Amino acid sequence: MDFGSVKPYRSVSHIAAPAPLPLGTHPMTTTSPLVGAPLGPTLFRLAVPGVIGALLFSMPGLVEAHFLKSSGADALAAVALVYPLIILSAMFSAGAIGGAVSGLTARAVGAGDNAQASSVLVCAVLISLVGGVLMWALVVQFGPLLYRYASGSATVVDAAQRYATLVFPAITAYWLVNMLCSVMRGSGDMVRPAYVAGILLASYSVLAWLIIPRDGASLDAAMQAAAIAMVGSFGVALAVSVWFITRRTQPIRFTLAAFRWETLTRILKQGLLAASQSVMTITYAMVTTVLFSRFGTEWLAGFGLAVRLELIMVPVIFGIGASLIAIVGAYVGAGQRAKAVSIAWRGVLINAGLVGCIGLLLALFPGAWCGLVGSDDTVIEHCSASLRTIAPTYVFFALGLGCYFGSQGLNTLKFPVVGALLRLATVATGLFWVSSTTDTDWVLYLVAAAVVVYGLFVTVALKLGPWGQRAVSSRGA
Repeated sequence: MDFGSVKPYRSVSHIAAPAPLPLGTHPMTTTSPLVGAPLGPTLFRLAVPGVIGALLFSMPGLVEAHFLKSSGADALAAVALVYPLIILSAMFSAGAIGGAVSGLTARAVGAGDNAQASSVLVCAVLISLVGGVLMWALVVQFGPLLYRYASGSATVVDAAQRYATLVFPAITAYWLVNMLCSVMRGSGDMVRPAYVAGILLASYSVLAWLIIPRDGASLDAAMQAAAIAMVGSFGVALAVSVWFITRRTQPIRFTLAAFRWETLTRILKQGLLAASQSVMTITYAMVTTVLFSRFGTEWLAGFGLAVRLELIMVPVIFGIGASLIAIVGAYVGAGQRAKAVSIAWRGVLINAGLVGCIGLLLALFPGAWCGLVGSDDTVIEHCSASLRTIAPTYVFFALGLGCYFGSQGLNTLKFPVVGALLRLATVATGLFWVSSTTDTDWVLYLVAAAVVVYGLFVTVALKLGPWGQRAVSSRGA
């Protein structure tokens, strides 16, 4: 099937789909239009809205930092303590379990199994409801311990606790938004998730502009307003996501009769393995936060802004990675594994090249970012020092994370997870030797080395293992 006949970008979900089939039907003759389509144009059509949508999903955090910087370093430091937990929710619901949902959806669409795709949708909703409530409970129970461990400032800890107490009761809505978008991405639709992301950003920006106080407001008032704006944007985005997924033109239909225990088990098996990498990624961010908090609030705020940018690089990788999941998964579902592996490698290299260039630019001109979000000269200087050392390693970060997304389509997640563990173990050594008198350059070198170890290990391990020519040939694909 040739994508050349498709008019300027409309997602594949807009291509006429066959009527829903009875449970258990598996018509192998009806495959995804992604299978057999020219790779370059197809990846471009999927990746462009995918990257845009992923960037838009990350932007509320930047808007929040912009509005809070007038409240001072304490406000930025408080948000820096909670922000990794919000990112963890996104990593679970969009990247880890959401990635498993996208991968299974793509393989079902590639095999022409509409009933299985509907089953994935139902299971995704159920997992979102349970996962969001569990995340809320864990943050309520253990969040204060993390804040106190990461910061010696009682003012910052209290502000972080107030912010988290208001945001996390609504985290289930955020889970649902990400999981519903994951189903759409798995079917090859990158446009509607981008619309959802744009609406999330727009609603947060309007609410933040209306209610976050400017200069002279108390820290508590600023934290409360920022949290309310975030919760409101979650609600608006959820309403739009539900509207998209329940439209009659949506090829994957929600019906409770489609639920299958086998599908739920498969999602959780792959998703929880991926989630272990997400936990390690956020633990890694928390460890680095702890290390730099030993140098004072200004370093905590400055490094926190630099780390926030690194985490925001994830959407660029995610946009291409989500497209890879859809394409690679469709080829696997159609029984063309060797082709799927070849496509995965090309996508990983594109990711690494793009993010690597961004990293070099940020290392050369760190003020372009730090001056935008920094609250004072000291914070800006610490943020800039962090980027000059860490940003050049973004290429290795992109290699490892790109392989992670490709592995969700190919079901080869073991090596990316081990790589994330090595990165965490490397940086965690600093807990034993970093003190307030340690030269901060050495801590920045440690963080950079951990990222290099991660990217190189995952790439080499997959090349010598399940993505190698011998392994693919032995599977007869």
